[in-house]
Amino acid sequence: MSITGIISEYNPFHNGHKYLIQKHKENFPDSYFIAVMSGNFTQRGEIALVDKWQRAKLAVANGIDLVIELPFVFAVRSAQYFAKGGIDLLHKLHCVDTICFGSEYTNEKDLTFIAQTSQSKKFQQMLKNKLADGQSYAAVTSEVLSNLTNISEDILKAPNTILGIEYLKANLNLEKPLSVNIIQRMKAEHNDLNYQENFASGTAIRHSLYTNNSNFSKLKQVVPSETYFLLQKIHQTQDLPHLDYLFTNLISKLRLAKLDELTKIYGIREGLEYKLLKTANEAINLQDFFQKLKSKRYPLTNLQRLTLYLLLNITKDLIQRFDDTGALYARVLAFNDKGTELLKQMKKNASIPIITKTTSYLDSKKRCQQKLTTFEEMLAIDTYATELYNLCFNPFKPYGKDFTTSPYYFKTNNEN
Repeated sequence: MSITGIISEYNPFHNGHKYLIQKHKENFPDSYFIAVMSGNFTQRGEIALVDKWQRAKLAVANGIDLVIELPFVFAVRSAQYFAKGGIDLLHKLHCVDTICFGSEYTNEKDLTFIAQTSQSKKFQQMLKNKLADGQSYAAVTSEVLSNLTNISEDILKAPNTILGIEYLKANLNLEKPLSVNIIQRMKAEHNDLNYQENFASGTAIRHSLYTNNSNFSKLKQVVPSETYFLLQKIHQTQDLPHLDYLFTNLISKLRLAKLDELTKIYGIREGLEYKLLKTANEAINLQDFFQKLKSKRYPLTNLQRLTLYLLLNITKDLIQRFDDTGALYARVLAFNDKGTELLKQMKKNASIPIITKTTSYLDSKKRCQQKLTTFEEMLAIDTYATELYNLCFNPFKPYGKDFTTSPYYFKTNNEN
């Protein structure tokens, strides 16, 4: 049995995601697929179009055998921590032999060289010097790596290539690295808002729904049927989540906060707490809030993530503890018949618990207690993130879904 891991967001699952699975199967026809997927908020701090259970359901309907949630404390982080968290989780299952990802640039030798260079002392020193000038981490990283490797900076700025390098870096640091298969990303670029024949980026699909500019005849060509019918339903009911609904909560939190409390929050540094308090007194909506805070040092993605850290009270000390331990559990969101086989193998071999019922480890009553283990705190944050997500609808979604929702089982008895 060959088992392949994919680190994903599936926001939503589209033809590009399906193409990746199909291309991998051409070389590894007997592969079983495990997807480690972000929960209700994504790596860039954006709100997921549909919740994690629905996205997982779409994935197992279209080639993935088992979907596991990447804990929030890794999922909503910069690329290096997102990748490290995902690779660490796959590794701890002790059954995955290959990782597969899409990239705008697919030369594994070059990408591995870049990954190795990014861990060198020379790179770290050059990066530190550049960051002192006030530039963003992402911009500086591509510039420095290009200087050290003589590989075009344009290649190093491509979003999926950036993630791919981080996957390789995290993989190289494993005691026994996994095999790698890099698939050429097809046609639609990450931020491309146009549909390209049978392909479109997740950004384009989300944009069309949020701007009420959905051409469903075109949409039908770029997503599997299961995704199409779900998006059509969302469009008809206008049941879309909006991060803006959290603005009042955010402003209340900031206007009532003390400086020493703010400085403990992950992502707040270099006096940002003063600017946050000033902006909270002036901003009229969330977009205005971001606009007043945005800078080279603090781009929009950083601010979106920071908003969630503030609302979930995620401190620097907490993140340090989680980074020290890595993923502490594998929480199952959806699976098919092959996934059932994978679960049996994982329960025998994995070095972390496999969670199929959250209340076996944490319930809403225990979640409110002061003394939680690091394991329970990590899981509690995932559940609080769901509560936050459910406040982003009008009317609100029900409370406590993490404690009442079972993994989705997709029956595939007829599959070869």
